[in-house]
Amino acid sequence: MTLAPLFSGTDVLSLYMARHDWDASAVGAPDTWPAAIRTVIRLMLDAKHAMFVFWGPELGLVYNQPYVEFLQDKHPRALGRPFRDTWPELWPQLAPLVERALAGESIYIEDMPLVMFRNGCDEHTWFTFSYSPIYDDAGGIVGLVGTGTDTTRRVTTERRLAFQVRMADALRGLGDPLEIARRASGLLGKELGASRVLFGEITDDDGGVFHSNYTDGSVGALHGGFRTGDFGASLFATLRSGRTSVHHDIDVELRDAEPGAVDRAAVRNFHAVQTRAEISVPVLREGRLTSILIVNHRTPRRWTPHEVALVEDVAERTWNAIERARAEASLREANRRLEALLSERTAERDRVWEMAQEMLAIATTDGYFVSCNPAMTEALGWTEAELRATPFAQFAHPDQLEELGGIVAQLAAGKTVSRYEVRSRHRDGSYRWLSWTVVPQGKLLYMAGRDVTGEKQRQEALRQAEDALRQAQKMEAIGQLTGGIAHDFNNMLGAIVGNIELARFHFEAGRVEQLYRYLDGAQHSANRAATLTHRLLAFSRRQTLEPKPTDINALVESMAEMIDRTMGPAISVELQLESIWRVSFCDPNQLENALLNLAINARDAMPGGGRLLIRTEDHRRELPQSPAGLASSDYIRISVRDTGTGMDAETAARAFEPFFTTKPLGQGTGLGLSMVFGFVNQSKGHVSIASAPGQGTTVFIDLEHQAGLVPAHPAGADGIPAATPPRSATILLVDDEAALRQVLAEVLRSAGHTVFEAGDAATAMAKLRHIDRVELLVTDVGLPGGVNGRQLAGTIRSACPEIPVLFITGYAESTVLDGGSLEPGMHLLTKPFALKDFSVRVAEIIAALPAEASA
Repeated sequence: MTLAPLFSGTDVLSLYMARHDWDASAVGAPDTWPAAIRTVIRLMLDAKHAMFVFWGPELGLVYNQPYVEFLQDKHPRALGRPFRDTWPELWPQLAPLVERALAGESIYIEDMPLVMFRNGCDEHTWFTFSYSPIYDDAGGIVGLVGTGTDTTRRVTTERRLAFQVRMADALRGLGDPLEIARRASGLLGKELGASRVLFGEITDDDGGVFHSNYTDGSVGALHGGFRTGDFGASLFATLRSGRTSVHHDIDVELRDAEPGAVDRAAVRNFHAVQTRAEISVPVLREGRLTSILIVNHRTPRRWTPHEVALVEDVAERTWNAIERARAEASLREANRRLEALLSERTAERDRVWEMAQEMLAIATTDGYFVSCNPAMTEALGWTEAELRATPFAQFAHPDQLEELGGIVAQLAAGKTVSRYEVRSRHRDGSYRWLSWTVVPQGKLLYMAGRDVTGEKQRQEALRQAEDALRQAQKMEAIGQLTGGIAHDFNNMLGAIVGNIELARFHFEAGRVEQLYRYLDGAQHSANRAATLTHRLLAFSRRQTLEPKPTDINALVESMAEMIDRTMGPAISVELQLESIWRVSFCDPNQLENALLNLAINARDAMPGGGRLLIRTEDHRRELPQSPAGLASSDYIRISVRDTGTGMDAETAARAFEPFFTTKPLGQGTGLGLSMVFGFVNQSKGHVSIASAPGQGTTVFIDLEHQAGLVPAHPAGADGIPAATPPRSATILLVDDEAALRQVLAEVLRSAGHTVFEAGDAATAMAKLRHIDRVELLVTDVGLPGGVNGRQLAGTIRSACPEIPVLFITGYAESTVLDGGSLEPGMHLLTKPFALKDFSVRVAEIIAALPAEASA
């Protein structure tokens, strides 16, 4: 019988089988093989998956090319040999299955663990295989055909994932680094069936300490210090390079490590600790060996790649967990009220989805979650099904919907978003702050986030505490300086009272030629007291501003003559008005005061003369990156530069502190720069200082540029003509200080106005019922009777919104005047003020009324 039809293939195995000495095999010559066997073999040789056939009294084995991968070094000796001789190490497990198949039962086994002896060593494998009887034409069983699939990779992967889950469960919530290492060592030792597992922590270049032992009872635990040279220089050289050390048989491998040399001391040391095989995985931080995870076995052992990979994974995860526990313990010790900051390099990156501590989610750019992990459902209280069924925009706070739409548009365009904070609705109706990093890929969004609600609450609490501390420090400073301020006020009041008494004395004696000198002296002292009061109000950051569109260049230019007179002949004043934007929204009177304060400070810093430069320019300030993408803002910068003595860094750093002054006692209150700081800060601007000893000082004021605003014009300029004839109006004057009210009423009546007076809000409201029309309300802010001037104005304007209001007050509480700003139609004049200024302000307000309103 010719053999060509049976072994007609051109592959290596078919050619070999055609030349094989079958007569000497357990199956005999092919022409003696049963027809059914030959048919199956012909099909087997053409198959692309592993198949084998065995038959006869000794169950001789014939197989195809894919099966050679299972045999490895057993091929080609296995051709025709009895099955049990080919796989003697497997026969005890497989014999019962073969017997059942020979009895007519089809056998199918999934993922059966088998220890195969191949290539000179045992290998732990898993196989899915089947045995099926081969029948002849008479119905008798003449042999078995089998198929096999090596499932080792899948099984080991699943076991590794299952082990990672068990390890995550065991380590979760642990805060003791030694307990983490001990549990990880025990889990790994039991998984591998190792004799010993432990950690070695490197303490210096030459040694370390053993701890966190696990043993199976066959060997002792290792504790205490060790020297790195005790176990071989080559081993620790491998570890320091970041590579894992693997020894299957220490005696043989250390002997062959260097040709002609035996590290006998290292071998003896391994024997002393009952170790013949080992795996050592290094943990490096910043390029330095810090720790080693060590697995020992008391006999030689062939470590599989799966086992080595598992040890490496456990080493990295465990040491990350240990480092995290140490960091958390350190933070708790520093401040137990603050949450421990998790390291970016955390073991969570490799954990399975359900065990992740971070909130993880996958969403679509259409606005729906695809999947969410348990950490997310726990944080928000919603089930995963509820989260997936609802557009994620519906969980966002209404105030962030527009902003969120812009973020989603960025993601849809492929841009990654990092640390975006959004308020998300919890099932209980509250809102939680969540910080998300989102990476788009195609139509999907991969999201990782954490709950930062606690951090937000602590930040807000810290901010409030800082505000309270600053206010307390401010009040303490005021308390410390009360005596000094009282002394200054007594001096000023003494001068006022003295001048008035002298004026009265000379008037009664008929000597009127001296009256103006004494009245001027009283007025000068009163103005000094008013200046000190204004500076105290500015220091308290409670002055009420009356902002309006202001041409900065024009304002600086209008002050040139006053500043030049203030400087004196020894100091030259130069203006460089280079701002093109020009217009800002601020209180021009307060800005004038600020510039005058800076000019006076510059003058005092140049006692021998010098140069003062006031410059305006356009300036763009860089701002922190925001979700909306805003990175800068436009400002108009005013710089006041002198060539004076300058300040060192320590003095410049304190320059804006209240009551801090470098001037001699009695020559400065230390409130000038504090007033400047308060005004600029309240105007949403920025102020800074640059100075050096001997190089002069420059103060920078940055005010926001307001595009599209038309600056207000002063009276007598392009606005209200100076020659406009005065108008008379009906005015309601409310002030609880009778003497001042009488003076103001006289001034108003002398200007032709009809004036109704009241000392409190109740009297004012009663008089209103008998007045046909009031065209202007002039009222003090602080009134007796439980209703202040702001409330009175609100009541009157609720009925007649067009009525303008002029507040006159000796203080300016932001809680009374709506946080430091005035509504349209409201004006402010701070006491004490000159009667001329009062008359001008009333005239300006009356002149601005519609003609029919003031007729």
